[in-house]
Amino acid sequence: MHDFGKFLRDSRLIFRRTAQEAIRNAGLAFVAPTLLALFVLVLFQGVFGRIGEVPEWPTDNFINWVASGGVLLSVFVGAGYTATGLLRDIDSGFIERLRLLPIHPASVFAGKLAFEAVRAAIPASVVLTVATLFGADMPGPVAFVAIVLTACLLAVAWNGIFYVSALKTRNHSAVLGLQPLFMPVIMFSTFWVPAALMPGWFRTVAEWNPFTPILDASRSIAFGNVNWGDVYVGAIVIVVLAVLTYRPATRMYGRATAAD
Repeated sequence: MHDFGKFLRDSRLIFRRTAQEAIRNAGLAFVAPTLLALFVLVLFQGVFGRIGEVPEWPTDNFINWVASGGVLLSVFVGAGYTATGLLRDIDSGFIERLRLLPIHPASVFAGKLAFEAVRAAIPASVVLTVATLFGADMPGPVAFVAIVLTACLLAVAWNGIFYVSALKTRNHSAVLGLQPLFMPVIMFSTFWVPAALMPGWFRTVAEWNPFTPILDASRSIAFGNVNWGDVYVGAIVIVVLAVLTYRPATRMYGRATAAD
């Protein structure tokens, strides 16, 4: 019990410090992912909005279809923030000072990832709210929270890729270079159009894209007709991605701090 209490206190310390840094750098931490996701949402609504009039289109309007995708897009656009912050902490000697307290490495990850989840919730909430102003059906409060929570969980899992890169290369540029990784993930999914309207090969790729069930689950929540199959598969994808990335990241972090 004492160890768990110390773990929570140490995690709060890391969370608070990371949050303070993010507030001082709000443009990169909060504004950029929000504005870029909003820009894509508004732009494509303006250009392709009338697609919703097509008889085969499954929703009343285009914005209803892309709103959930815009929320999750903000997660991808803002990825890597805390991973580069961890590199700065290592380079500046802050992690070395933490070893003297001592703070367990798990507390460092827990604090930073808890902030990553909170950071993702802010642009996700803004994007979903703005989408409703452009005509998307307003989900109830439970659905709203569920969609934002999905974005938070995806943010934590997706950022595992950036932590692995950060600790493997110890290179800030390598971490930032992973940003465009989200583009094929988004493009080859049901982000823009339903699978039924895709050409054969594209539809196959989209259906095998592990991001698709997460997106479809979020969309079904917004529609008020939850597809539990997509929810379960999406949850499995998030858990598997987190395990595959944070297990090696934790080991690399332990070696990096032991050597410094």
